[in-house]
Amino acid sequence: MSKSAPKAAGKSAKQPVAAKEIVLTPLLPEPLAKKIFVAIAALLLVLMVSVSHQYGISGDENFHRVYGHHIVDFYKTLGKDKTAISEQGPDSLMIYYGGLFDGSTALLSRAFPGINEWHIRHAVNAAYGWAAMVFAGLVAMEIMGWNAAVIVLVFMLFSPRFFGESMNNPKDITMATGYMIAYFFIIRFLKALPRPSWKTTLALGAAIALAMGIRIGGLLLIPYLLLFFALSTVQRFGFGVFFNTSEFRENVWPGLRMVLIASVIGYFGSLILWPYGLVNPLTGPFTALSVAAKFPVQIRILFDGAQINSTEVPWYYEPKWLLISTPLVILIGFVKSVVLPTALKKEKKTLYIGFLYFTIIFPIAYIIYKKSVLYDGMRHIYFVYPSIVILAGLAVHYLLLRLQKPMKFVALGVTVALLALPARWMFANHPNQYVYFNELAGGIQKAHINFETDYYMNSVKQAADWLRANEKLTARDGRKLKLFTNAVAPCNFYFMPDSQHVSVGYVSYRNRTTVDADYLILYSRFVDRELLINHCYPPEQTLHTITADGVPLCAVIKKTDKSDYLGYEALQRGDYEQAVRLLEPYCAKYPKADMALTNLGLAYLQTVRTDPSRLQKAVQTLTATLQLNRDNPYAINLLAAAYEMSGDQTQAQYLRSLINR
Repeated sequence: MSKSAPKAAGKSAKQPVAAKEIVLTPLLPEPLAKKIFVAIAALLLVLMVSVSHQYGISGDENFHRVYGHHIVDFYKTLGKDKTAISEQGPDSLMIYYGGLFDGSTALLSRAFPGINEWHIRHAVNAAYGWAAMVFAGLVAMEIMGWNAAVIVLVFMLFSPRFFGESMNNPKDITMATGYMIAYFFIIRFLKALPRPSWKTTLALGAAIALAMGIRIGGLLLIPYLLLFFALSTVQRFGFGVFFNTSEFRENVWPGLRMVLIASVIGYFGSLILWPYGLVNPLTGPFTALSVAAKFPVQIRILFDGAQINSTEVPWYYEPKWLLISTPLVILIGFVKSVVLPTALKKEKKTLYIGFLYFTIIFPIAYIIYKKSVLYDGMRHIYFVYPSIVILAGLAVHYLLLRLQKPMKFVALGVTVALLALPARWMFANHPNQYVYFNELAGGIQKAHINFETDYYMNSVKQAADWLRANEKLTARDGRKLKLFTNAVAPCNFYFMPDSQHVSVGYVSYRNRTTVDADYLILYSRFVDRELLINHCYPPEQTLHTITADGVPLCAVIKKTDKSDYLGYEALQRGDYEQAVRLLEPYCAKYPKADMALTNLGLAYLQTVRTDPSRLQKAVQTLTATLQLNRDNPYAINLLAAAYEMSGDQTQAQYLRSLINR
């Protein structure tokens, strides 16, 4: 009997169902994506350098400019001019900064004396910022290809704060550039283990030297390299490779030797244009590191709705700034990046993703642990920001890889729509991109009363340019016009062409009534929060205001009515009746002139003996002052004195307790 044929499978037969394999298709062919990346990078370089001269002189920049010339003089005199290394000289804090950027730009300015020195500095600064953006894209390329590189480069481009500070931040952006170049070569180095090439090793050493040669924080790159070399070696060969002599010689030593070579090149290469490090090669960098960890600067800052000291910032200072000043599309991408370690495990790229996470978490954790002095938003951790962008870009790229048409284009459309938010801001508020706040913070309209905006004086250039273009800066009687400002270093340069007709002097915002000014340029930093809330800034007699999305950043004031100053002068002379006659009409005309109101309250108190009704006027005036600004210590003290004179000791003691808090 012959064997029967096998039965055909029926509907009831149970067969294993194969899992449907997801086909990963990139948005663009890789060769095309590479060409797009190169094209964007080339156009971006031209754009950034060409607009860099439109940005202002930042608050710290003149210190760096002067330091740069002292560095050049140190080398020009073969070390005889020791200004650049003197701990008691004008560069007493600057000596702890590497001299690569400042020294090279000073040298360029001397080589091309016909070009504005600030234009040279800003153009070079912009080139550094561009390089940081490009190498962030190249890091993404090393991990996931050119499509990812394009996304990261675009994300970096539309990061308003990073873009804005690329023009005039000579230490934070430039160090971030060194970090990004080093990350690129660290990943290439790890890929090439156990035998990385000399070319990669030398380039990595140069990148470490670049970062350290600008700020000592670049020193962290050496332990980064050592740590991830060890982790990569363990991942490839296991822990036993370190304890077996032959395996160590074969699989560890070739790479470890290159790690040491790159570290030595980076460490000592950073000293070449750093005079203090050069004369103290073994101790100088570590002294600088300890100073940087507890930088001796105390500044009053506005953070999270409170005015605090820079030495007393809460632990979440930098995380909060990252949360409110990073575009939403990048924040969302960063959150989504948690899938990457698992998603890229088969491709053995988890270590690279872990490396990027480490470069974010460790520095921020270290800053929190050391309770470092912090101010000026997130600028101290700009070297961390590109890693966030890279992870966000990789996550978006991975999402686009997994999706099939038409969902791929839906996701792309959502990404572009979210990118349009910071893009609009950047075009609408050029050249003040760096005061950007995202939608979580309510934009700058809500954030400006809780966080600092133009801490770097960038908008002062626009104010100075407007004043020079729209006002005739020559006094009729031949005397010099008096311009006072709370941004005196930049204004000295802006008005240098007018120095025959204009003198520039410093005045704080609070003391603006104490100077005989013809014009004032007052930027918004250090203006008391209450004054911002109550729309007292820009102040009275403002002629022009520089704004970002309607929020004032800097004010140009023309003093056509000097009664507030004359009233102050009368108070100083002890002519209190004259002070009342001058200040009463001024305060009636300008009811939000907080310091004039304070002085009027003082004038009333000084004339109570001759006119007892003025005691009540003093109480009313000073109360009105404090309704504008509860943080005015002068008004609080005077109102307490007024209550003491009226016999209300309880209220007087309460007010004095506010001062002593």
